[in-house]
Amino acid sequence: EMLRSLVGSEMCIRDSFNPTKEDGYITLTTHNNRADAINQKELDNLDTNEREYVANISGDFNEKIYPNSENLVLKEGTQVMFIKNDSSLEKRYYNGKIGTVIHLDEDAITVKCSEDDIIEASYETWENIKYTLNKETKEISNTVEGTYTQIPLRLAWAITIHKSQGLTFDKAIIDAEASFAHGQTYVALSRCKTLEGIVLKTPIKAASIISDTTVNTFTEQLEENEPNEADLTAAKKAYQLDLMSDC
Repeated sequence: EMLRSLVGSEMCIRDSFNPTKEDGYITLTTHNNRADAINQKELDNLDTNEREYVANISGDFNEKIYPNSENLVLKEGTQVMFIKNDSSLEKRYYNGKIGTVIHLDEDAITVKCSEDDIIEASYETWENIKYTLNKETKEISNTVEGTYTQIPLRLAWAITIHKSQGLTFDKAIIDAEASFAHGQTYVALSRCKTLEGIVLKTPIKAASIISDTTVNTFTEQLEENEPNEADLTAAKKAYQLDLMSDC
């Protein structure tokens, strides 16, 4: 319903919107090059202390599944997002939490998420696990084939809609004009907790909403075969008989 109400609407559209760093907005865009360009531009604009953090990779860990940049460059004032749940008992951060870098040490970064929420983040480790099935015992065992250790932060002035799946934000600037995949516009709009937190860079056009034909067919069949009272009564009786049979 929210998606339908935004199609062609001027609501939330602010094409010249330029938030301050304190606002904590993240831009959701369709392509990697768009997100990378925004992040690099904002990083270059910072004239502050800079550090580079190099990942430590051991064993078998395919480059295609690296969870973060192998050479992560950050500056004080960088808007960042945590990309892993805190492995410590304190559970100070979660995947998708946004903040601003306020201090850089050799092996730790201080991130300010709010006035009373300041976190010191250090290296985290991701594991490449191989699962195998024992044909005799039918038990599944796992083996760690490789590890990837890096600071669990990424630049977060912008992120692709694809990488935002499963995340939730308080404030988001959505650039979905060039949507190219089924459900991509829906995913972007549903990342924000409230309608008030959404800013649209461009109007949501009908062409930006791409639906899977399978979903369309399923919906049409539902509408054409809506059950009547007799169908519902018969289904209720069948369900009750199944319960009695189970007992």
